[in-house]
Amino acid sequence: MVSQNIFIPEYLRNSPFDLYNKSLINKLSLPSYWNTEDRAPHIRVLEDGVGLAYTGTQAYRPGRNWIDASSIRADHPISNEVGIYYFEIEVIDKGERGCIGIGLTKGHISLERMPGWEPESIGYHGDDGLLYLYSGSGRKYGPLYDTGDIVGCGINYFDKTVFFTKNGINLGVACNGLFYDGEIYPIVGMISPREVVKANFGQMPFKYNITMHAKNIFAQAAANKKVIDEVTEVIEERSEVIEERSEVSEVSEERLSQVIV
Repeated sequence: MVSQNIFIPEYLRNSPFDLYNKSLINKLSLPSYWNTEDRAPHIRVLEDGVGLAYTGTQAYRPGRNWIDASSIRADHPISNEVGIYYFEIEVIDKGERGCIGIGLTKGHISLERMPGWEPESIGYHGDDGLLYLYSGSGRKYGPLYDTGDIVGCGINYFDKTVFFTKNGINLGVACNGLFYDGEIYPIVGMISPREVVKANFGQMPFKYNITMHAKNIFAQAAANKKVIDEVTEVIEERSEVIEERSEVSEVSEERLSQVIV
């Protein structure tokens, strides 16, 4: 079920998004729980709304059980106005193989696939450390993750980049310029028995220092806006001068033509 409460994570409080949202009658919601109605068959949402368990029972056989992949989307899309968004999962139990993926996806993408395997989807997987982007073939990105690890995913709407973290360490830019348009959701996928994870959408302190990260991004965005405003002002002033000179030139030509006549 989709939650109705308006939830703002600590790192976004008093941000431009928060201030803008407070001015709206119909508030913009951010992800806060998993959507029990937007999941594949082999994922169960635990009672707290943020925990997930893989319920498939067939023994994992590499290369033969991809049809058992199951993913789930969060209860709300990430608002474009947010500037930056971040969430984490804790691996409570890596299960039989640790085939767990975290990432982002559009709302219409199939959930019977792992994050990143489908178009308009990106995922960082724990069993191989690969980054999957629009493809079932991944590329080297980060370390494997195991029981007890905390893995995060963030999107920066200012420079249109996606990044992942592990145990509080930023693993670097995963993609650039692909995820910024349309409704984007947090996604987690699992594929082998006994896998259990727990998400943190900001209800608890994050392992990664996203507060400082967000502060730096908002400061840089404000500085960039100031520069753009100053440049725009100079361009407008020069345009006015050119326009005035053009008008003077036209008047002079008109007077000259009158004298000649």
